[in-house]
Amino acid sequence: MNTTYTTILHHADELIQLNGFNGFSYADLSKTLGITKASIHHHFPAKADLGIAYCLQKCDALAQLDSQLKAKKHAAEQLQGYFNIFESCVQQQQMCGIYAMQTDLQLMSEPLQKQVNKLADLELQILARILELGAQSGEFKFKATPYQQAVIICCAIKGALMLNRRQHQDLFKQTCDACINMLIV
Repeated sequence: MNTTYTTILHHADELIQLNGFNGFSYADLSKTLGITKASIHHHFPAKADLGIAYCLQKCDALAQLDSQLKAKKHAAEQLQGYFNIFESCVQQQQMCGIYAMQTDLQLMSEPLQKQVNKLADLELQILARILELGAQSGEFKFKATPYQQAVIICCAIKGALMLNRRQHQDLFKQTCDACINMLIV
């Protein structure tokens, strides 16, 4: 179902990944969508409301991703599946939407900050689960806790996405390969 609500969220996602949450306005969305700002305000009275809806949508998407990844038997396959979700960001030279939201965290209302933090924590929990599975099965070996290793990997790949914006498209793949090589026993 393609409603105005979901269309606004979809275009907000693109703008967040390109410019960050504070890097676009309702006027930008209005121009992109060909609708009035009043129509956007009807669905999202304040920009924080849009941000919260965005985070909730991303949490749902991460939960679906986690279910899909759990269907893969091996932790290495799950980790590669996690890396694959960023392929469109690589192609379009975008940032990760979750980390793009975090860059503006201190400028956000407290309810939006809580949703952004919840979203980021969910991603790290999924990655830590994959790493723990790999450690338990003997596929992966690392000295940090699974959560600490998840933070390291997240920072590496999200940093690679940022550097990718400078035309280094193979850097993301190289970083993902290096993360896997660092874990493989």
